[in-house]
Amino acid sequence: MLSEPVVERYVACPEDSIWDGALDVLEPYPVTKKDKGGGVIETDWHDQPIKNRPYGLFGRDGLGDKERSRLTMTLKPIRNNVVVVRLSERRQHWGFRGGGRIYAWGPMEPDLDGLEHIMKQFTVKLEKQGCFLE
Repeated sequence: MLSEPVVERYVACPEDSIWDGALDVLEPYPVTKKDKGGGVIETDWHDQPIKNRPYGLFGRDGLGDKERSRLTMTLKPIRNNVVVVRLSERRQHWGFRGGGRIYAWGPMEPDLDGLEHIMKQFTVKLEKQGCFLE
Protein backbone atom coordinates (compact mmCIF):
# COMPACT_ATOMS: atom_id res chain seq x y z
CA MET A 1 0.00 0.00 0.00
CA LEU A 2 1.45 3.35 -1.04
CA SER A 3 1.40 6.19 1.44
CA GLU A 4 -0.40 9.41 0.68
CA PRO A 5 1.75 12.13 2.19
CA VAL A 6 0.07 15.37 2.95
CA VAL A 7 1.72 18.77 3.07
CA GLU A 8 -0.01 20.90 5.68
CA ARG A 9 0.05 24.56 6.73
CA TYR A 10 -1.90 26.59 9.26
CA VAL A 11 -2.94 29.95 7.84
CA ALA A 12 -4.18 33.03 9.70
CA CYS A 13 -5.89 35.05 7.01
CA PRO A 14 -9.39 35.91 5.78
CA GLU A 15 -10.93 32.74 4.34
CA ASP A 16 -11.71 34.38 0.98
CA SER A 17 -8.01 35.27 0.55
CA ILE A 18 -7.01 31.68 1.33
CA TRP A 19 -9.55 30.31 -1.17
CA ASP A 20 -8.43 32.71 -3.91
CA GLY A 21 -4.75 31.91 -3.24
CA ALA A 22 -5.45 28.18 -3.45
CA LEU A 23 -7.21 28.58 -6.80
CA ASP A 24 -4.32 30.71 -8.10
CA VAL A 25 -1.61 28.15 -7.29
CA LEU A 26 -3.67 25.30 -8.76
CA GLU A 27 -4.49 27.24 -11.95
CA PRO A 28 -1.89 25.35 -14.07
CA TYR A 29 -3.73 22.09 -13.32
CA PRO A 30 -7.10 21.00 -14.75
CA VAL A 31 -9.35 21.81 -11.77
CA THR A 32 -12.49 19.64 -11.74
CA LYS A 33 -13.98 20.44 -8.34
CA LYS A 34 -14.30 23.77 -6.57
CA ASP A 35 -16.41 23.34 -3.42
CA LYS A 36 -15.87 26.51 -1.41
CA GLY A 37 -18.47 25.55 1.20
CA GLY A 38 -16.84 22.16 1.73
CA GLY A 39 -13.33 23.57 1.43
CA VAL A 40 -12.17 21.20 -1.32
CA ILE A 41 -10.37 21.79 -4.62
CA GLU A 42 -9.55 18.77 -6.78
CA THR A 43 -7.76 18.48 -10.08
CA ASP A 44 -8.17 16.00 -12.88
CA TRP A 45 -5.28 13.82 -14.00
CA HIS A 46 -2.30 15.82 -15.24
CA ASP A 47 -0.04 13.77 -17.58
CA GLN A 48 3.68 14.27 -17.94
CA PRO A 49 6.22 12.35 -20.03
CA ILE A 50 9.18 10.59 -18.48
CA LYS A 51 12.56 10.72 -20.16
CA ASN A 52 15.46 8.33 -19.76
CA ARG A 53 13.77 6.11 -17.20
CA PRO A 54 15.07 2.60 -17.95
CA TYR A 55 13.30 -0.56 -16.88
CA GLY A 56 14.04 -4.23 -16.80
CA LEU A 57 17.20 -6.25 -16.40
CA PHE A 58 18.96 -4.56 -19.32
CA GLY A 59 17.86 -1.00 -18.52
CA ARG A 60 15.89 -0.52 -21.72
CA ASP A 61 13.94 2.63 -22.45
CA GLY A 62 10.22 2.29 -21.78
CA LEU A 63 7.76 2.52 -24.62
CA GLY A 64 5.49 5.43 -23.90
CA ASP A 65 6.35 5.67 -20.20
CA LYS A 66 4.60 8.56 -18.52
CA GLU A 67 3.24 9.63 -15.18
CA ARG A 68 0.09 11.37 -14.12
CA SER A 69 -1.08 12.93 -10.91
CA ARG A 70 -4.18 14.35 -9.25
CA LEU A 71 -4.07 16.97 -6.51
CA THR A 72 -6.50 17.57 -3.68
CA MET A 73 -6.36 20.69 -1.54
CA THR A 74 -8.59 20.94 1.52
CA LEU A 75 -9.18 24.08 3.53
CA LYS A 76 -10.63 23.44 6.98
CA PRO A 77 -11.44 26.37 9.27
CA ILE A 78 -10.46 25.67 12.88
CA ARG A 79 -11.29 29.08 14.39
CA ASN A 80 -11.98 32.63 13.26
CA ASN A 81 -9.72 33.32 10.23
CA VAL A 82 -7.44 30.34 10.98
CA VAL A 83 -7.53 27.55 8.42
CA VAL A 84 -5.67 24.24 8.07
CA VAL A 85 -4.62 23.82 4.43
CA ARG A 86 -3.73 20.29 3.28
CA LEU A 87 -2.36 19.33 -0.12
CA SER A 88 -2.16 15.69 -1.22
CA GLU A 89 -1.37 13.90 -4.46
CA ARG A 90 -2.34 10.63 -6.07
CA ARG A 91 0.31 9.61 -8.62
CA GLN A 92 0.42 6.83 -11.20
CA HIS A 93 2.95 5.50 -13.71
CA TRP A 94 2.06 4.17 -17.17
CA GLY A 95 4.45 1.44 -18.12
CA PHE A 96 5.26 -2.18 -18.63
CA ARG A 97 3.32 -4.48 -16.30
CA GLY A 98 3.60 -7.87 -17.98
CA GLY A 99 0.95 -10.55 -18.03
CA GLY A 100 -2.35 -10.00 -19.79
CA ARG A 101 -2.09 -6.21 -19.51
CA ILE A 102 1.33 -5.45 -20.91
CA TYR A 103 1.00 -1.70 -20.29
CA ALA A 104 -1.23 -0.20 -17.60
CA TRP A 105 -1.46 2.56 -15.01
CA GLY A 106 0.02 1.57 -11.67
CA PRO A 107 0.29 3.44 -8.38
CA MET A 108 3.51 5.10 -7.35
CA GLU A 109 4.73 7.25 -4.48
CA PRO A 110 3.61 10.89 -4.57
CA ASP A 111 6.15 13.60 -5.36
CA LEU A 112 6.65 15.21 -1.95
CA ASP A 113 9.10 17.77 -3.38
CA GLY A 114 6.47 18.81 -5.94
CA LEU A 115 3.85 19.19 -3.22
CA GLU A 116 6.23 21.30 -1.13
CA HIS A 117 6.93 23.48 -4.19
CA ILE A 118 3.21 24.15 -4.74
CA MET A 119 2.71 24.89 -1.05
CA LYS A 120 5.69 27.29 -1.12
CA GLN A 121 4.06 29.21 -3.99
CA PHE A 122 0.86 29.34 -1.93
CA THR A 123 2.78 30.56 1.14
CA VAL A 124 4.58 33.33 -0.77
CA LYS A 125 1.31 34.51 -2.34
CA LEU A 126 -0.46 34.80 1.03
CA GLU A 127 2.50 36.31 2.89
CA LYS A 128 2.48 39.15 0.34
CA GLN A 129 -1.09 39.84 1.47
CA GLY A 130 0.00 40.08 5.12
CA CYS A 131 -1.20 36.62 6.12
CA PHE A 132 0.60 34.50 8.70
CA LEU A 133 1.49 30.89 7.85
CA GLU A 134 2.91 28.16 10.05
